[in-house]
Amino acid sequence: MGLGKILRYVVVAALCIIVLSPIGSIVWLSLSSDRNRLSTELTLNYYEFIQSGWLFQDPVYQKYYPNIYIITLNTLFLAGSVTVLFVIISSMTGYVLSRYKIPARGTILGFFLVLHGFPTTTLIISLYFILKSMNLLNSLWGVVLARLTVELPLGVWVMKGFYDSVPWDVEMASLVDGAGRLKTWWHVILPAVKPGIAAISIFAFTAGWSEFIFVYTFILDRTTWTLSNLIRGLMGELGTVSMNLIAALAMFYTLPILVFFIFTQKYLLKVALGGVKG
Repeated sequence: MGLGKILRYVVVAALCIIVLSPIGSIVWLSLSSDRNRLSTELTLNYYEFIQSGWLFQDPVYQKYYPNIYIITLNTLFLAGSVTVLFVIISSMTGYVLSRYKIPARGTILGFFLVLHGFPTTTLIISLYFILKSMNLLNSLWGVVLARLTVELPLGVWVMKGFYDSVPWDVEMASLVDGAGRLKTWWHVILPAVKPGIAAISIFAFTAGWSEFIFVYTFILDRTTWTLSNLIRGLMGELGTVSMNLIAALAMFYTLPILVFFIFTQKYLLKVALGGVKG
């Protein structure tokens, strides 16, 4: 075995250790019987909330921390709503920018890139006042709109790249046969860009599921919390809440998105930075 091949294996092994060590530590801590420590004695006691739906059996704490499945449904609603609206708006806008001769189209696309480059935290103040004027504070719909504001420029760029890869001849043949623009887009063009739709769906769902900063800023009612906010709330009470329970909750929060990503990652490989080709 050559030196170069050995170095490649060493680099890959080092990267795997770096990536997997935090996850392994969380799994181990969630199963450890010793409070706030890693131990060789394992237990599933900290996962009892999956069966009961409550992190704590004390009624006082149950008033303070809502049922885990209500919060999970909030998280799923946020991720699902962002995904549906993101795909609809991105796929339609990307088609228009790809196929229609719009004045200053290059400027519009450049502006989209600038918007996507803005750090999320710099938009919080302006988004707060916009949502307040729309009476959407303390509402998951307000968080959905805020998340779309940040993510849409990327979705439009990706979908435009996929539309650009579809030959004009395919679309023109359908139009010559008498199909209108909308029918052609629905029956001919969209099936040709399914990998792009799948890719932006993954982007949107992961962004919605892992959303924290907007929920933390715009949501005050605990019954409207998402899982990321619940974990943050527990982290603020480390004196009474064990790290083992927080680690178990973190695994409950992480596993669905990990499974989702594992089964859909092949679509992400079709997306290239700066554009998409076939």
